[in-house]
Amino acid sequence: MTASPGLPPQAAPVPPAAAHVAPVPPSQRAVAPDVARGLALLGIALANAVAYFTGLGSRPVDSTTLDRAVNGLVSLFVDRRTMPMFALLYGYGIGVVVRRRTAAGVPWPVVRGDLRRRSGVLVAFGAVHIALLFEGDILASYGLAGLLAVVFVRAKDRALLVVAVVLAVAAVAMGHASLLALSADTGAAEVPPDTGALAALVSRTVRFATAPIGAVVAVPLVLVGLWAARREVLERPADHLALLRRTALVGLAVSVLGGLPQATIAAGLREAPRLEAYGAAALHQLTGVAGGLAFAALVGWAVAARGTTLDTLSPAGRALRAVGQRSMTCYLLQSVLFVLPLAPWAGALGVGMSAAQVAAWAVGVWLVTVAVAVGLEATGRRGPAEALYRRLVYRPVTA
Repeated sequence: MTASPGLPPQAAPVPPAAAHVAPVPPSQRAVAPDVARGLALLGIALANAVAYFTGLGSRPVDSTTLDRAVNGLVSLFVDRRTMPMFALLYGYGIGVVVRRRTAAGVPWPVVRGDLRRRSGVLVAFGAVHIALLFEGDILASYGLAGLLAVVFVRAKDRALLVVAVVLAVAAVAMGHASLLALSADTGAAEVPPDTGALAALVSRTVRFATAPIGAVVAVPLVLVGLWAARREVLERPADHLALLRRTALVGLAVSVLGGLPQATIAAGLREAPRLEAYGAAALHQLTGVAGGLAFAALVGWAVAARGTTLDTLSPAGRALRAVGQRSMTCYLLQSVLFVLPLAPWAGALGVGMSAAQVAAWAVGVWLVTVAVAVGLEATGRRGPAEALYRRLVYRPVTA
């Protein structure tokens, strides 16, 4: 029987031991996906930093030109753009797992169970992250998105992309509605300086209920990542140069044009009526999907255009790759470096920081994670979060 286009072929049953496919050795990992993850984590640091000062979904409004410029630039190029990029890369990783296990002859039920375990463990990581550190966690949402994506893993290419487009429109509407609900209660969006750690814990735990909304927002990008992984777009970027170039140029244009109304508001260049502000925020979020695709494509385009390989990767590129290979560790470390010194219930050093100072701290936090990742790379070790994740996901094989 011939497999349908875009579907992993049906495999014959194999012994249980064959179901455990070894991870790709670091020396054989593709350059572009890991470098893209490393860059995405810089954007995530910049986007998340303000949540420790002004609450989720808002930015400090300052009067200096520098602060206004920082708010405008971060809004235009980072907010609602880096998270879609990371969701795309998460979906790409799922696609690589499916492709490698299918090629190794692992039956679909085994692959499906593996994907569900991976997603379930990610949800658990996210729940702990929310309870201990950060209500804006993405791990739980991405884990739930992974569980939803399992339903579409074997769908045909056309169906995969159609579902992604339909869900993207619905996700933006849902995400914008949740943002409005959060902004309607400013007290819930920010922990006051005199609030204790216990009250902050309760507030964060309540926010875990919004993880399904984040999952719905992430699913369309996860599905696009699955589609791209089938074609090895980021693993063999030279074979897809035209697609990458077109996606980067068109996506950036759409992202910038769609983000300008919100960016001018964030920069304090104008004040918009409530209805117009809601419309600008919705357009900003919708076009952020194009921005996420564009930034991932830019990395692939750069790698292909320069013919970059692991051997020719620059020191900066190697550092980004080290971060990308340990993205979960670096993401969680960001929260530690934000929360403990800055949160009102912890060190409270962030009280009164301006927008420019917040952004500078975010870049500094990201650089610390780069240093940690490079150190782990030099000793040939995985990140501790990745090591624990693999230990929980992959069951011991018995003869």
